Amino acid sequence: MRILRKQKQLFKRTLNRSPLQIWFPLGCDLASLNRKINLMLNFSSSARQNFSEESTFLNTDALLTNHWSYIFPYSFANKYDYRSVDVHKDETNGLFYVIHNGRKLYYNRRFQTAESVQKAYNGISIEQDEKSPHCYMDEKFRVEANDTVMDIGAAEGNFSLDVIDRAGIIYIIEPDIDWVEALNATFSPWKDKVKIINKFAAEIDSDNCISLSGLLGDNPVHFIKMDVGGAEAGIIRSSESLLNRNAAVKIAVCTYHRKEDAQTSGKTLTDLGFTYSFTDGYMLYIYSKLTPPYFRKALIRAHKR
Repeated sequence: MRILRKQKQLFKRTLNRSPLQIWFPLGCDLASLNRKINLMLNFSSSARQNFSEESTFLNTDALLTNHWSYIFPYSFANKYDYRSVDVHKDETNGLFYVIHNGRKLYYNRRFQTAESVQKAYNGISIEQDEKSPHCYMDEKFRVEANDTVMDIGAAEGNFSLDVIDRAGIIYIIEPDIDWVEALNATFSPWKDKVKIINKFAAEIDSDNCISLSGLLGDNPVHFIKMDVGGAEAGIIRSSESLLNRNAAVKIAVCTYHRKEDAQTSGKTLTDLGFTYSFTDGYMLYIYSKLTPPYFRKALIRAHKR
């Protein structure tokens, strides 16, 4: 027993050391990630309890050939097969597109093969599965008729396309210039209600950045979706006056890019008078340095108290 206690003490002291940090680019050794997670669970009864479902899936059903089954360690991730995605090419502009809920969703010119589009679209389909911890909306928390929507960090724009019929006006903020052409193609049928802003959402206004208050001014906003790589809390904090003027606003904010994002964004929203809940489940964000407990909460859904 004394030896076991010493082993546990030694393990706990090593949890925050760099050798247990993990950074897994695409094509990584996911098996080693699973070994480190199992090592943590062996020495932590609370982790075994908190991550029982996730660890069971990783040890029994996750596929080393499917990195999405590690990012989202749940059975729904294995339901999707990129090879079933139909990809088309628009001969007028040379862009690939897929049919997303009956509408064309275009991909930018970095996607040079149909297979690359298949894999990318398969990824966002998994991400927005109704059981996914990354899913922005559910039946109660959603965009309503004629809402003003801000899609911050839009990439291909699948979220905006999902709500295009219900929304009154949509502001798409996407800093990657390569996506602008594809976004314009996707939303060309709705030019009257979609505004595409090729800047970084930020706490200030400049040539390359735009604040939410600077964009909207005194205009209302009803739904904000935010996926900006860990800058979410700062943007929310700098938007206090805008959020105070919009008592009915809902915010879906990602919390997985950095280890502290869930706590930081949650506190920021609470300080501004919001109540919030996390979506069910966790993510293993293999594109950042992971340290114990490895699993991260993926998304906050918030509204005013």
